[in-house]
Amino acid sequence: MKKLNTCAAIGIALILFGSTACGGAGGTGGMPAASGAAQAPSAHFNGGKNADNFSGEWSGKFVDSAYGKGKGSASYGQYQTAIGGILSVKYKSGTLTASVVQVASGLTVDGTTIGGSGSLYCSFSTTGTYDPTTHVLAGSYKAVNGCTGETGTFALKHTCYYKGGAGSDIRPQSSPKSC
Repeated sequence: MKKLNTCAAIGIALILFGSTACGGAGGTGGMPAASGAAQAPSAHFNGGKNADNFSGEWSGKFVDSAYGKGKGSASYGQYQTAIGGILSVKYKSGTLTASVVQVASGLTVDGTTIGGSGSLYCSFSTTGTYDPTTHVLAGSYKAVNGCTGETGTFALKHTCYYKGGAGSDIRPQSSPKSC
């Protein structure tokens, strides 16, 4: 009986060793380790690469060459340098909604805004600079596909930020409040 228990213990040890050697504990094979699957803290203090975390809610003014003055609101999420979200701008003639994809580098963002309604589809090249003192992202856009010749400017104030999980998001006191 004792011999059987020793053999069983050796067998279990070999199975456990084999599973970890083959990726059972998060190696290169099989499923990633839990530590590798967890999302990193926000890019707020991401080694100085991004001066601010652009995640959160924004609102402000737009001036468009085709639609005139408008009021916009946005909800953006950020992971490392990638920013994405939804932008809605209300003009006298109606409300336009667009998808936004940006790449952050320090205090600047550059990317694409895509919107459309019915058969009208437009994509815009967008650039902006964030002012950490006023919490305003100001910039411009121009049509690169559809909406020929349309251009505009915007100034969006960061009204609140999305807080990371488990207290991972640390912001200076001068930042906007948590949403």
